Amino acid sequence: MEYTVRAANEQDIPAIIELFRISLGAEYGAPKESFWRWKHIKNPFGVSPVLLAFNGEKLIGLRAFMRWQWQYNGKILPAFRAVDTGTHPDYRGKGIFSRLTKQLITELKESEPPSFIYNTPNNASKPGYLKMGWQVLGKPIVFGSASFHYSNYSPLRFERYQEELQNLDFSSLPKSYELDVNPGLIHVDHSLKYYKWRYQSIPEIPYGSYRFESSDAEILLFMHLKNRKYFHELRISDALWLRGQPRRQMLMQAAHTLAARLGTPFISFVSNDPLSLWERINYKMFSIQKLAPELTVREVNSPELLELVSDINNWSFTMGDLELF
Repeated sequence: MEYTVRAANEQDIPAIIELFRISLGAEYGAPKESFWRWKHIKNPFGVSPVLLAFNGEKLIGLRAFMRWQWQYNGKILPAFRAVDTGTHPDYRGKGIFSRLTKQLITELKESEPPSFIYNTPNNASKPGYLKMGWQVLGKPIVFGSASFHYSNYSPLRFERYQEELQNLDFSSLPKSYELDVNPGLIHVDHSLKYYKWRYQSIPEIPYGSYRFESSDAEILLFMHLKNRKYFHELRISDALWLRGQPRRQMLMQAAHTLAARLGTPFISFVSNDPLSLWERINYKMFSIQKLAPELTVREVNSPELLELVSDINNWSFTMGDLELF
């Protein structure tokens, strides 16, 4: 089958949204134009490279890689997150997804500095990625903690924290904050500009913020509620230490205080540190790594960079780094 391929521009956005509506359906994740612009144009790491496939004037396929930046030893590691793809139902099974993906990688290989691609494919799409050169990185360490609080009104109570986030003045936050990651490992290039974009400006997905203080520290949580059918899970996406040094004990104190206010019986978060017996007893913590998304990586144009990022022990994640959006 013959079709043409070209780079997308802003004038293509209405057709892109329509393709998603046709291929996914609004009830199954088709984005709105505001979300596409937030994700692929307003991203502080840069505008996403997007390829489109046309049969004549008809848009029949797309492939988007989202720009991302990680840090390691004070250096920026440019990356791309293989995210959105769509194929018109009448043109499936014709290799459009594979061709667009391979062509986009070829173009990035020539135009970009040393970089890599990563994503968290599901079981259905992972074999296709592996055939195109992706390799399995592994699963991050995700923990759960039982709070034993429950309320049918958790979403209603959460609105207060959504409002707090929307009213948060990021310019007033300390410039000397600490991140809830290991600075000696690969971690996202977190900045106040990033946090504002990632949590305050995101359309459609409701996030909240919560500040918790002790005598020697202050922590700012970014979080949202995950509907688990019979209850709501409190998912801690990121933690920003405005004062004091990061300590998981204080993180758990803040999370459990918030869970009690919301009435959420379960808390989830990502951490590199192993569980202690004290944490297992006091915070009812346990590993849910088996349920975590599996990461895959692929080289763009630097075998040396791929070697560095191919060991999951070199990484320090937060939940917000891994969430699909």
